[in-house]
Amino acid sequence: MTGGRVGVPARTRRGLSALALLAAPVMLAAQTAPLDRRVRMQFRDVSLRDALDQVMAVAHVRISYSAELLPLDRAVRGAFDSVSVDAVLARLLTGVAVTPVATGGDQIVLTPVRDDRAGSATQAVRRAVGAAELDRVVVTGTADGGTQRSLPVALAVVDGRDMSRAGVHDLSSAVSGAVPGLWAWEQSPASLIARYASIRGASSLGANYPKMYVDGIAVANPLLVTQLDPESVQRIEIIRGPQGAALYGADAISGVLNIVTRHEGVDAGAPRMRLRSSAGYSASKYASSVVLAQEHHVAVGLGSGLRAAQLGVGFSSLGAYYDGASSRNVQANAGGRLVGARTVISGTARFVAGAVGTTENPLLGDAARATTGPLAAAAGLRAESQSLKEYTVGATAKFAASDRWTHTVVAGLDGYALSNVGNDFTPFPSSADSALRAARGAADRTTLRVSSVARLGSAERFAASLTFAAEHSALRQETPAIQLGRAAMQHAVRPGVARAMMGPMGPGAGAAQVADWLSDAGVITQADVALRQTWFLSAGLRLERNSGYVTAARNNLLPMIGGAWVRELGDVTLKLRGAFGRGIRAPRTAARETMLGGIHSQSVVRDLSPEEQSGVEGGFELLLGHVAMLQVTRFDQLASGLIQQVVIPGSASSLAGQSMALLGLQYQNVGSVGNHGWELQAVVHQGSLAGALTLSTVDSRVRSLAVGYTGDLRAGDRMLGVPARTASASVSWSGSRWDALIGVSRAFDWIEYDRLSLAAAYVGFDRVTVPLYGIDLRGYWRAYKGKTRLRASVSHGFGRRVSVVLTGENLLNYQRGEPDNVTIVPGRSITTGVRVSRY
Repeated sequence: MTGGRVGVPARTRRGLSALALLAAPVMLAAQTAPLDRRVRMQFRDVSLRDALDQVMAVAHVRISYSAELLPLDRAVRGAFDSVSVDAVLARLLTGVAVTPVATGGDQIVLTPVRDDRAGSATQAVRRAVGAAELDRVVVTGTADGGTQRSLPVALAVVDGRDMSRAGVHDLSSAVSGAVPGLWAWEQSPASLIARYASIRGASSLGANYPKMYVDGIAVANPLLVTQLDPESVQRIEIIRGPQGAALYGADAISGVLNIVTRHEGVDAGAPRMRLRSSAGYSASKYASSVVLAQEHHVAVGLGSGLRAAQLGVGFSSLGAYYDGASSRNVQANAGGRLVGARTVISGTARFVAGAVGTTENPLLGDAARATTGPLAAAAGLRAESQSLKEYTVGATAKFAASDRWTHTVVAGLDGYALSNVGNDFTPFPSSADSALRAARGAADRTTLRVSSVARLGSAERFAASLTFAAEHSALRQETPAIQLGRAAMQHAVRPGVARAMMGPMGPGAGAAQVADWLSDAGVITQADVALRQTWFLSAGLRLERNSGYVTAARNNLLPMIGGAWVRELGDVTLKLRGAFGRGIRAPRTAARETMLGGIHSQSVVRDLSPEEQSGVEGGFELLLGHVAMLQVTRFDQLASGLIQQVVIPGSASSLAGQSMALLGLQYQNVGSVGNHGWELQAVVHQGSLAGALTLSTVDSRVRSLAVGYTGDLRAGDRMLGVPARTASASVSWSGSRWDALIGVSRAFDWIEYDRLSLAAAYVGFDRVTVPLYGIDLRGYWRAYKGKTRLRASVSHGFGRRVSVVLTGENLLNYQRGEPDNVTIVPGRSITTGVRVSRY
């Protein structure tokens, strides 16, 4: 069976043709074993995938099926006491157009059956899984996994299979537009750092990001997670807003993003291989020749649903779309899963290595060349290649002690090492100064989380769960404090160059390595109540201690309370929901201290309040059978203590008898910011045709300024870099051999710096006639209208094993204008490739 979760053995496939499989219920009616085995089991809102694995473990059978034909994330529930496997499967597969067939020994095959109303089993299941379902099981926003039906927040889910079909391999393309309320700027290959424009507005300036997990393991620096292997991703679950902080703690001020990887296998230990290879070109106005692009990946699966392992390796590269701006990326990932009668143990590992060549932005001209000339070379700060290595390794163990108690342990390590990464979170572009391209450092974060969940009552009448959890995370980071010696200034070509180089660095000498520890510990309690699967109430509280706070108390209480009401009227389901939450982010974080970029002495975090955000969200979800879904959300949040890298005047100095004015950067609290707006998402799925639409509006505006703030923002200003509106639309068609998709997305109307003008002024900085700090920076603000992203893909299958794919990205061929006028992205890109599967 194509795409099988547990593949059918070769001898079985040879013995059963497609016609024989449809007739199998009649042909094999006498072969009841092992369907007649008796089992005792209980399921409470677990996914169909996990339920089938548990049946295999308890009944000692093998179940083979096609993942394309089953809604594997759908929640199932029920209690079975000495019931046959056949009866259990009949209950689990209610409404799904498959039937269990015993094929001899301990093998059971879930075979498709025709549905006269649907026309075919495949079309029926496509409708069933095509629209968002309230009964889908998710792990984010719950202590131990649960249904989306009960969540009081607007959780978004991006399916890994959809990413693979569309050829998406970076995080910004996966979430921007597809998730209302979240927008990440298109990843420039010249940078290794992600840039989030809006997650329901601004929760910081520069360090605006969701707290990120890979299979429950906290990522050390979310800004470094930019590339994804779609073959290894099962789904991405996203909470926007501070409502997730009660479970996930510090740094979840603007939301939580959890990447759930695949842990699948194939039957009888036979390997399953997937090969993807593509090549093409990118157009560029700034390259002298065609820019070549390539991407290759191979994945192998071993084992079965009970004992599974996955291994994948990938490589991608892009030529110099402007002089020196070539990039390459290597990824490797592995995962495994072991299922017992009462235990599930899974492990995950990933490694990413990226490199970007030495770049001189052609838009900056003399500004870029001046600051990478003799002075930079003498100071040892030439524009070297950027490099990044990051990794994750960890495991999760879940043990069902009884029908009531479930215990879970998550332990893991995430880390990174980076060199010469540019700091683009200052008004001045990093490509205008080697000092701003000098970010180096490394960090390792450990995660240990232990939780126990008690489930009470019955799902049909009154059900409740009580969660008790404890979590500890420790981060060890190393950040070099690079400072420019005064002797190096003797090599300056022009005083203006000396000022540009020396300003951010400071007048000190020598270099120092900063290594320290940050820790975060929390104790969580949460209660979830469900009445007749109609009324739902959630309330949680986290007591947290974090060593990253400077002036504030290190102990904080993070609450969350919310509720939902679900009503079903025939094929129409209506859900009303609302929630309140509060989140907090310490002044000292790995993401913030990574971006010191050779200016550590000026940007040291001292006397800062933490960033906080609290507020409410509310909305409704309307489902029309399995055909259409509409979700509307309103959010109102207040953020305070937001931190900005503020440009400050430095002390005067002299070189060769000429007076010089210096610039510095300093972290400061801005004040309070109000974030409010609307989010809309609609999905329609009918037969082979599907459509999706998202729309978000946000007003992110300064309400008041903090005492001592000297930056360029004023009360009433819109927050810089936050689009007022974002929108996307896509249409896809899926046939027996052909698949096609076209999508469009756009961010509208934001305020950002005119970085081209700032770069020129930065090199020729004069403290008297060209002020570049405080209120004078407002003269460099400008409005940006945005650019439209258009992409399309089409694929054709040759049998079950081979398909050819043609993909076009940035079809409108824009290269500038997001998020500012100095960032360049690749132009129109056309690639063609092949996908090969071996079963």
